[in-house]
Formats: sequence, structure tokens, C-alpha cells
Amino acid sequence: MARTLVTNTSGATRFFGFIPPHGAQLANGAGVLLDGDLITLLAGGLNRFSRKTEISALKTEIANGNVVVVDLQDSSSSLSS
Repeated sequence: MARTLVTNTSGATRFFGFIPPHGAQLANGAGVLLDGDLITLLAGGLNRFSRKTEISALKTEIANGNVVVVDLQDSSSSLSS
């Protein structure tokens, strides 16, 4: 399962409304780990009509250097001997 790590790099405690399900306040340097890909979660609507505003806000915060978003892949392997 894909996961997404969102880290506040803004230099201050901030509220990020795009973090599901209802936004989250993160201290500078703090992060939140989400199950799934954040863009896919937002684009899917999460039982809302549209989250275009949240997607736009996410892209703006990334462009401004206020958050770092890292997609993490499942670390389990299927190695067999």
C-alpha cells in the first residue's frame, strides 16, 4: 500500500486544510503519515463533491516550500528462498 508523508517546512506552526480528513495543524518540522497517495485521496473527493481547492492549496504550499510531500511505497518484499 502506498503511503504519503507530509512535513511542515514553513518555519512555523501551520494549519493545512488539505490534509485529510478535515485538515491538520503541524508544528514546524512535524509530519503526518497518510494511508494512500495524497493526490489520489483528494482527487477522489473523500465523500465530497470536489476537492479542487485542497489540491490547488497543496500545490501552492509545495511550490512555496511550506510542505514537503514524500510518496512512500510498501516496504514489504516477496523474496523467497
